[in-house]
Amino acid sequence: MTRTVFKAALLASLPVMMGYLTMGFAAGVLLSGGARVGAAPFWALLSSAVNISGALQFIMVGWMRDSVPLLEVALLTLCLNLRYAMYGLSLIGKFRGISPLKKFYLIWSLTDETYALETAERRFKGESAVSYCLAVAALDHFYWVAGVVSGAVAGASLPFSNRGIDFAMTALFLVIMTDQCRERENRLPALIGLGAALVSRLFFSVANMLIPAMVLMLVAFMLWRGRLDCAAAVPEGEPKP
Repeated sequence: MTRTVFKAALLASLPVMMGYLTMGFAAGVLLSGGARVGAAPFWALLSSAVNISGALQFIMVGWMRDSVPLLEVALLTLCLNLRYAMYGLSLIGKFRGISPLKKFYLIWSLTDETYALETAERRFKGESAVSYCLAVAALDHFYWVAGVVSGAVAGASLPFSNRGIDFAMTALFLVIMTDQCRERENRLPALIGLGAALVSRLFFSVANMLIPAMVLMLVAFMLWRGRLDCAAAVPEGEPKP
Protein backbone atom coordinates (compact mmCIF):
# COMPACT_ATOMS: atom_id res chain seq x y z
CA MET A 1 0.00 0.00 0.00
CA THR A 2 1.48 3.32 -1.06
CA ARG A 3 1.45 6.48 1.02
CA THR A 4 -0.79 8.14 -1.57
CA VAL A 5 -3.41 5.42 -1.30
CA PHE A 6 -3.40 5.44 2.51
CA LYS A 7 -3.58 9.24 2.66
CA ALA A 8 -6.57 9.24 0.32
CA ALA A 9 -8.30 6.59 2.45
CA LEU A 10 -7.56 8.50 5.65
CA LEU A 11 -8.91 11.80 4.34
CA ALA A 12 -12.01 10.14 2.90
CA SER A 13 -12.72 8.35 6.18
CA LEU A 14 -12.53 11.42 8.45
CA PRO A 15 -16.32 12.10 8.32
CA VAL A 16 -16.91 8.45 9.20
CA MET A 17 -14.49 8.81 12.12
CA MET A 18 -16.60 11.61 13.60
CA GLY A 19 -19.75 9.50 13.39
CA TYR A 20 -18.23 6.21 14.54
CA LEU A 21 -16.44 7.71 17.55
CA THR A 22 -19.65 9.42 18.67
CA MET A 23 -22.03 6.52 18.11
CA GLY A 24 -19.48 4.00 19.34
CA PHE A 25 -19.02 6.01 22.53
CA ALA A 26 -22.78 5.88 23.18
CA ALA A 27 -22.84 2.12 22.55
CA GLY A 28 -19.89 1.63 24.90
CA VAL A 29 -21.60 3.57 27.70
CA LEU A 30 -24.67 1.37 27.33
CA LEU A 31 -22.52 -1.75 27.36
CA SER A 32 -20.83 -0.64 30.58
CA GLY A 33 -24.24 -0.62 32.25
CA GLY A 34 -24.89 -4.24 31.27
CA ALA A 35 -21.49 -5.66 32.21
CA ARG A 36 -19.49 -5.86 35.41
CA VAL A 37 -17.55 -2.64 35.92
CA GLY A 38 -14.15 -4.29 35.63
CA ALA A 39 -15.15 -6.30 32.56
CA ALA A 40 -16.88 -3.54 30.58
CA PRO A 41 -13.79 -2.41 28.59
CA PHE A 42 -12.90 -6.02 27.79
CA TRP A 43 -16.37 -6.86 26.49
CA ALA A 44 -16.46 -3.57 24.61
CA LEU A 45 -13.19 -4.40 22.86
CA LEU A 46 -14.23 -7.97 22.09
CA SER A 47 -17.75 -7.17 20.88
CA SER A 48 -16.78 -4.21 18.71
CA ALA A 49 -13.75 -5.99 17.24
CA VAL A 50 -15.84 -8.94 16.01
CA ASN A 51 -19.10 -7.10 15.32
CA ILE A 52 -19.03 -3.98 13.13
CA SER A 53 -22.71 -3.13 13.23
CA GLY A 54 -23.96 -0.02 14.94
CA ALA A 55 -27.58 -1.08 15.31
CA LEU A 56 -26.66 -4.54 16.61
CA GLN A 57 -24.16 -3.05 19.04
CA PHE A 58 -26.99 -1.13 20.68
CA ILE A 59 -29.55 -3.94 20.49
CA MET A 60 -27.21 -6.56 21.88
CA VAL A 61 -27.09 -4.81 25.26
CA GLY A 62 -30.78 -5.61 25.68
CA TRP A 63 -30.25 -9.11 24.36
CA MET A 64 -27.64 -9.83 27.03
CA ARG A 65 -29.81 -8.32 29.75
CA ASP A 66 -32.94 -10.26 28.72
CA SER A 67 -31.16 -13.52 27.73
CA VAL A 68 -32.76 -13.53 24.27
CA PRO A 69 -32.75 -17.00 22.62
CA LEU A 70 -30.02 -17.57 20.05
CA LEU A 71 -32.54 -18.37 17.29
CA GLU A 72 -34.19 -14.98 17.71
CA VAL A 73 -30.79 -13.30 17.77
CA ALA A 74 -29.85 -15.06 14.52
CA LEU A 75 -33.11 -14.08 12.77
CA LEU A 76 -32.89 -10.44 13.84
CA THR A 77 -29.25 -10.25 12.82
CA LEU A 78 -30.09 -11.73 9.40
CA CYS A 79 -32.94 -9.28 8.84
CA LEU A 80 -30.94 -6.25 9.93
CA ASN A 81 -27.86 -7.09 7.88
CA LEU A 82 -29.42 -8.64 4.78
CA ARG A 83 -28.81 -5.40 2.88
CA TYR A 84 -25.07 -6.06 2.92
CA ALA A 85 -25.63 -8.99 0.56
CA MET A 86 -27.02 -6.48 -1.93
CA TYR A 87 -24.03 -4.19 -1.38
CA GLY A 88 -21.68 -7.08 -2.03
CA LEU A 89 -23.19 -7.84 -5.42
CA SER A 90 -21.99 -4.47 -6.73
CA LEU A 91 -18.46 -5.12 -5.45
CA ILE A 92 -17.92 -8.54 -7.03
CA GLY A 93 -15.95 -7.12 -9.95
CA LYS A 94 -13.76 -4.90 -7.77
CA PHE A 95 -12.86 -7.74 -5.39
CA ARG A 96 -12.39 -10.43 -8.07
CA GLY A 97 -8.98 -12.15 -8.07
CA ILE A 98 -7.70 -10.93 -4.69
CA SER A 99 -6.42 -13.25 -1.97
CA PRO A 100 -9.03 -15.10 0.14
CA LEU A 101 -7.85 -13.42 3.36
CA LYS A 102 -8.22 -9.91 1.92
CA LYS A 103 -11.57 -10.77 0.40
CA PHE A 104 -12.84 -12.18 3.70
CA TYR A 105 -11.89 -9.02 5.59
CA LEU A 106 -13.43 -6.75 2.95
CA ILE A 107 -16.67 -8.72 3.09
CA TRP A 108 -16.76 -8.99 6.87
CA SER A 109 -15.90 -5.32 7.52
CA LEU A 110 -18.48 -3.92 5.08
CA THR A 111 -20.73 -1.24 6.58
CA ASP A 112 -22.99 1.39 5.05
CA GLU A 113 -20.34 4.09 5.37
CA THR A 114 -17.47 1.88 4.22
CA TYR A 115 -19.47 0.79 1.19
CA ALA A 116 -20.19 4.41 0.30
CA LEU A 117 -16.48 5.30 0.40
CA GLU A 118 -15.39 2.21 -1.52
CA THR A 119 -17.84 2.78 -4.36
CA ALA A 120 -17.33 6.55 -4.57
CA GLU A 121 -13.57 6.35 -5.22
CA ARG A 122 -12.68 6.37 -8.93
CA ARG A 123 -9.00 7.44 -8.99
CA PHE A 124 -7.44 4.07 -8.17
CA LYS A 125 -7.54 0.94 -10.32
CA GLY A 126 -6.47 -2.66 -9.91
CA GLU A 127 -4.32 -3.42 -6.87
CA SER A 128 -4.38 0.22 -5.77
CA ALA A 129 -8.19 0.13 -5.62
CA VAL A 130 -8.06 -3.00 -3.46
CA SER A 131 -5.50 -1.37 -1.16
CA TYR A 132 -7.69 1.71 -0.88
CA CYS A 133 -10.70 -0.42 0.09
CA LEU A 134 -8.64 -2.32 2.67
CA ALA A 135 -7.37 0.92 4.18
CA VAL A 136 -10.86 2.41 4.37
CA ALA A 137 -12.27 -0.77 5.95
CA ALA A 138 -9.44 -1.00 8.51
CA LEU A 139 -9.68 2.69 9.45
CA ASP A 140 -13.46 2.56 9.87
CA HIS A 141 -13.09 -0.61 11.91
CA PHE A 142 -10.54 1.09 14.15
CA TYR A 143 -12.76 4.15 14.64
CA TRP A 144 -15.66 1.98 15.77
CA VAL A 145 -13.57 -0.07 18.20
CA ALA A 146 -12.00 3.09 19.65
CA GLY A 147 -15.41 4.69 20.14
CA VAL A 148 -16.98 1.69 21.86
CA VAL A 149 -14.00 1.04 24.14
CA SER A 150 -13.68 4.69 25.18
CA GLY A 151 -17.42 4.79 25.92
CA ALA A 152 -17.19 1.64 28.04
CA VAL A 153 -14.26 3.04 30.01
CA ALA A 154 -16.09 6.32 30.61
CA GLY A 155 -19.33 4.57 31.50
CA ALA A 156 -17.58 2.28 33.99
CA SER A 157 -15.57 5.10 35.57
CA LEU A 158 -17.85 8.13 35.69
CA PRO A 159 -20.91 8.29 37.97
CA PHE A 160 -23.61 9.32 35.51
CA SER A 161 -26.81 7.67 34.35
CA ASN A 162 -26.91 6.22 30.84
CA ARG A 163 -30.66 6.62 30.60
CA GLY A 164 -31.70 7.84 27.17
CA ILE A 165 -28.36 7.12 25.49
CA ASP A 166 -29.90 4.16 23.66
CA PHE A 167 -31.97 6.71 21.68
CA ALA A 168 -28.79 7.90 19.96
CA MET A 169 -29.02 5.28 17.20
CA THR A 170 -32.74 5.94 16.71
CA ALA A 171 -32.04 9.66 16.45
CA LEU A 172 -29.32 9.02 13.86
CA PHE A 173 -31.67 6.99 11.66
CA LEU A 174 -34.39 9.63 12.01
CA VAL A 175 -31.98 12.31 10.83
CA ILE A 176 -30.90 10.14 7.88
CA MET A 177 -34.51 9.35 6.97
CA THR A 178 -35.50 13.03 7.18
CA ASP A 179 -32.66 14.00 4.87
CA GLN A 180 -33.49 11.20 2.42
CA CYS A 181 -37.18 12.17 2.33
CA ARG A 182 -36.25 15.60 1.02
CA GLU A 183 -35.89 13.85 -2.35
CA ARG A 184 -39.26 12.85 -3.76
CA GLU A 185 -38.21 9.41 -5.01
CA ASN A 186 -37.26 8.36 -1.47
CA ARG A 187 -40.64 9.12 0.10
CA LEU A 188 -42.44 5.97 -1.05
CA PRO A 189 -39.86 3.62 0.57
CA ALA A 190 -40.14 5.67 3.78
CA LEU A 191 -43.93 5.37 3.74
CA ILE A 192 -43.65 1.62 3.13
CA GLY A 193 -41.38 1.29 6.14
CA LEU A 194 -43.70 3.37 8.32
CA GLY A 195 -46.76 1.40 7.20
CA ALA A 196 -45.06 -1.94 7.83
CA ALA A 197 -44.06 -0.84 11.33
CA LEU A 198 -47.58 0.33 12.18
CA VAL A 199 -49.23 -2.86 10.87
CA SER A 200 -46.75 -5.04 12.77
CA ARG A 201 -47.38 -3.09 15.97
CA LEU A 202 -51.11 -3.81 15.68
CA PHE A 203 -50.51 -7.57 15.81
CA PHE A 204 -47.25 -7.92 17.76
CA SER A 205 -45.69 -6.50 20.89
CA VAL A 206 -42.87 -3.96 20.73
CA ALA A 207 -40.35 -6.70 21.51
CA ASN A 208 -41.59 -8.98 18.71
CA MET A 209 -42.59 -6.58 15.90
CA LEU A 210 -39.20 -6.07 14.23
CA ILE A 211 -38.99 -9.29 12.20
CA PRO A 212 -42.63 -9.11 10.92
CA ALA A 213 -42.12 -5.45 9.99
CA MET A 214 -38.98 -6.21 8.00
CA VAL A 215 -40.69 -9.12 6.23
CA LEU A 216 -43.60 -6.83 5.29
CA MET A 217 -41.19 -4.20 3.99
CA LEU A 218 -39.33 -6.77 1.90
CA VAL A 219 -42.59 -8.06 0.36
CA ALA A 220 -43.80 -4.51 -0.34
CA PHE A 221 -40.51 -3.51 -1.97
CA MET A 222 -40.69 -6.57 -4.22
CA LEU A 223 -44.29 -5.81 -5.20
CA TRP A 224 -43.54 -2.14 -5.95
CA ARG A 225 -40.10 -2.72 -7.40
CA GLY A 226 -41.06 -1.48 -10.87
CA ARG A 227 -42.54 1.75 -9.56
CA LEU A 228 -39.57 2.36 -7.26
CA ASP A 229 -37.06 1.78 -10.06
CA CYS A 230 -39.02 4.09 -12.36
CA ALA A 231 -39.15 6.85 -9.74
CA ALA A 232 -35.43 6.58 -9.07
CA ALA A 233 -34.61 6.80 -12.78
CA VAL A 234 -36.42 10.11 -13.36
CA PRO A 235 -34.41 13.23 -12.42
CA GLU A 236 -35.67 15.50 -9.67
CA GLY A 237 -38.11 18.10 -10.97
CA GLU A 238 -39.36 16.09 -13.94
CA PRO A 239 -42.84 14.52 -13.95
CA LYS A 240 -43.07 10.89 -12.91
CA PRO A 241 -44.61 8.50 -15.48
